[in-house]
Amino acid sequence: MNPHSRLGATFLKTQPAAAARVLEDFPAESAAQYLAVANPLTAKDVIGHFTPGFAASCLSAIEPQAAGQLFSQLHLELQIMLLRQLDLDTRESLLSALRPDRAASIKRLLPYPEGTAGALMEAPLVSVPEELSVRKAVKRIKRTRRGMKFYIYTTNATGQLTGVLTLHELISAPSGAHVNEIMTRDIICLSPAQSILTVFNSPYWQEYHALPVTDENNILLGVIRQKSMRRFQEKAFHANIVSNSLETFVAVGELFAITAGDLLTTFISTGSSLTHRDPHG
Repeated sequence: MNPHSRLGATFLKTQPAAAARVLEDFPAESAAQYLAVANPLTAKDVIGHFTPGFAASCLSAIEPQAAGQLFSQLHLELQIMLLRQLDLDTRESLLSALRPDRAASIKRLLPYPEGTAGALMEAPLVSVPEELSVRKAVKRIKRTRRGMKFYIYTTNATGQLTGVLTLHELISAPSGAHVNEIMTRDIICLSPAQSILTVFNSPYWQEYHALPVTDENNILLGVIRQKSMRRFQEKAFHANIVSNSLETFVAVGELFAITAGDLLTTFISTGSSLTHRDPHG
């Protein structure tokens, strides 16, 4: 790799946010060429700083297998955000690159718009049929290696939410008892259509670590955890800081982008950078 390409690769690795701003001045196809051959960790960091529309365009321009590998490295929130901007065929292609349980979780979240409880809820989660014995319920939960296990939700034969109990309550109950004998039937539920702000301001977070989400037929869809609310609060706080500080940094950013742009122009236009992977990323 020539010195310009090596310097460009180093810049992309160490300054992914700045590199993303510069790359967005290029056509998505050109940026996609870099992402397809870059070190996977570097590409993941860079695409995470793109605007959603540009990131989606880049994924569409990458060969499907490489796009799937890159997409599988992204965090869940970004995956959902990008999928909402893509056509059905591209969406299905990217989902096929994920673990089946991860893909199924995302498919359940996709129908709900950004900014709603449905888009924030987690699925799958731990639930058991209400008619199970305590012994069988405990065995089922031990086999479940994913999801939240502090609260155990109970459902009927049609998937409707019927009760809740804690893991401690379950394992402390007589093994011959049935779940519906020890569960709590008075449950606070969220609607998937509620705004995140409404969910965030719910007084029930003072009492519960998580709240279930159900549809209009009381079908259990997912759960929103208190820590997800904290992440939402932190992101909103950070966004406010960035917004208030933007004018202060814009002049410096423009000057930096001019210099970095020249560097990346050389990097992208160098054929070796698109045909040889830098082993040091």
